Amino acid sequence: MLTVRMNEQAGIVVEEMNKPEPKGFEVRVNVVMSSLNFADLKVVSASKPGQLGIDLVGVVDQVGEHVTKVRVGDRVIAFPKTSGHAEYAIANEQLVYRIPATLSWEQAAASPIVVFLSYFLTKEIVPLSHEDSIIVHAASGGVGTTLIQLAKRTGLKTIIGTVGSLDKAEAAYRAGASHVCTYQSFKNDTWAITEGKGVSVIFDSIAGHVTEDSLHVLAHFGTLIQFGNASGQKSYVSNEDLHKSCRSIKGFSFGTMRAFKPDRVEKAASKVLDLLAEGTVKTEIDRVFSLTEAKNAYRYFQTRKHQGKILLKMNH
Repeated sequence: MLTVRMNEQAGIVVEEMNKPEPKGFEVRVNVVMSSLNFADLKVVSASKPGQLGIDLVGVVDQVGEHVTKVRVGDRVIAFPKTSGHAEYAIANEQLVYRIPATLSWEQAAASPIVVFLSYFLTKEIVPLSHEDSIIVHAASGGVGTTLIQLAKRTGLKTIIGTVGSLDKAEAAYRAGASHVCTYQSFKNDTWAITEGKGVSVIFDSIAGHVTEDSLHVLAHFGTLIQFGNASGQKSYVSNEDLHKSCRSIKGFSFGTMRAFKPDRVEKAASKVLDLLAEGTVKTEIDRVFSLTEAKNAYRYFQTRKHQGKILLKMNH
């Protein structure tokens, strides 16, 4: 089978290897598509050896002797333990979920990380209510547009999206944002939009100065959720930013959740898949590359010009 991995000398390589064999509670999936995520981009940017592809969709091909939750032939979403950018991958059955036949492979492949992550952020980490006002940073990306859709579905009226350039604003508006600003202007714009009140929740995957500026527009009793570091910069927060105003900062990593609490992911899966099956949440797709074009796909990803998800389609 073909698989993609990061090689320290050669960079991204597509190479032949033997099919992995599932054992115990493991499931082997014949992969149809896999998406590119920022966790993968970190591996590539670090130029260190590592596997790529943290989510996938495909058909169950073989199961370990203790597997009971899926069967051979099931269409599934999975978070694999081997590379998801491969023709076959292995996942623990707790992280493999059946999907309906009505859900297209493209929409399913674009959705695993972004919809699961957005569900946890808006339903479990800081459950949103219609009374909230929010900022969603990186609003034109897969997670950003999904967060906006879920917030809109909850009945929020003030949904401020931020983008690196207003060229990307349209994707945030299509998802349901009420206002779109740049990372440079959102601090002043938010004060104007909220008439000096600030917002109650901020979803921050950027870090650095964006986090620091966010605290200037986070209302008393508000919460900032820090769930990424796309800028690669550190943020500096003072205790004075928090205790007197009764504000809080929460950290969240869906990768950590999958690794240490897969039972919580499994429990949430039925609700997430209902959202997808109903068509309530749609993830925009920017481009689809073939598996053998993986290097080109990551070059495009690194330009940050995409709006929506980038997918790899397997060759078989």
